[in-house]
Amino acid sequence: MANSVAAFTGSAVPKLIAPPAAALPGPGEVRCKTLMLGICGTDRDILESTSPVCPDDSEFLVLGHECLACVEEVGAEVTECEPGDLVVPAVRRPRQPENPNSGQIRRRVDMVPWGNYVERGIVAEHGFSLPVWIDRPEFLFPVSSEIKDVAVLAEPISVSEKAVREAEQIQNARLDDEWQRRAPRVLVTGLGPIAFAAAIVCRARDWPVTMYGRDDPDSFRAGLVTNFDCNYVHEGAYSWTLADVEQDGFDLVLECTGNDFVMMQAASTLASCGILVWEGSTRLPQPCQHNVAEIMRAGILRNHIYLGTVNNAPVDMGRALEHLVSLRPRYGSAIRQLVTRQVSVDESLWHYQSREPQGVKTVVIFD
Repeated sequence: MANSVAAFTGSAVPKLIAPPAAALPGPGEVRCKTLMLGICGTDRDILESTSPVCPDDSEFLVLGHECLACVEEVGAEVTECEPGDLVVPAVRRPRQPENPNSGQIRRRVDMVPWGNYVERGIVAEHGFSLPVWIDRPEFLFPVSSEIKDVAVLAEPISVSEKAVREAEQIQNARLDDEWQRRAPRVLVTGLGPIAFAAAIVCRARDWPVTMYGRDDPDSFRAGLVTNFDCNYVHEGAYSWTLADVEQDGFDLVLECTGNDFVMMQAASTLASCGILVWEGSTRLPQPCQHNVAEIMRAGILRNHIYLGTVNNAPVDMGRALEHLVSLRPRYGSAIRQLVTRQVSVDESLWHYQSREPQGVKTVVIFD
């Protein structure tokens, strides 16, 4: 049986462990077999912190939250799925708050405060690098067999889908159907998995996208930008100072680098009523000196909105899977190229600590 990858308290080094024996599903439960597992920057952050949030009865956290699985067996009373079905699991799940009268009970699990949820492979519950695991059908999303090769990308795409969907909702509340009548001009900063996910959800809406990065224009990742019909601008050649921000600026900025300097520069390109979404940040923020007053003044005069998001709602996972199906004729080849490395579990440890220079997404293949 395949090993599992775990993070231990006090160590930044991932370890292979023997997984526990697979249980049988009880009533209302489903047993799933992991087929593919994406390695994410969040996994690396957990390891670098040396302080994973482990389940209460464990001294380690089994990693893995981007997963494609196959249903092996269903328990009594399960009608939503059957053996052989392909699924991707939800990451965040609710748990009862310690104080039910705290006023923090919300219907959307992606909006509840810290302590009121668990996240498989991230917070207080083991993840999906277990070869076999138990779950409930309400946390499993069905996957069409035609996207089996890329469905492991659904989770990161869903994170960017939430960012764009919420920006749309805010803009619709302010400006009615302006973005439907005239597609917003979009800037995506970065060339990592979340940045390409952001490009995918915007191209699914036929919005024009510019991607900003530091890779040479003739590099693999810069070429991948153009494969999605996006415009690429290189940090060495792009000027953040715009003569006319209304004419040449952007209506939506999706900041995916987590770099505060890039964020400040990108904010200066927002046209009136523009929205900037933070999709990343440093794990341990360090004090830096920036002219925050400048973006405050521009935000007031131009009616800007700043929004932060790091997870998804169930609707976002469903839409991510829909995007992978609908974009297959146009961008199927480009989406497949986002998986830049496939490794076995035993070969995966280096990738949990390091990134390849032109890599996008490393995927662990389970037997």
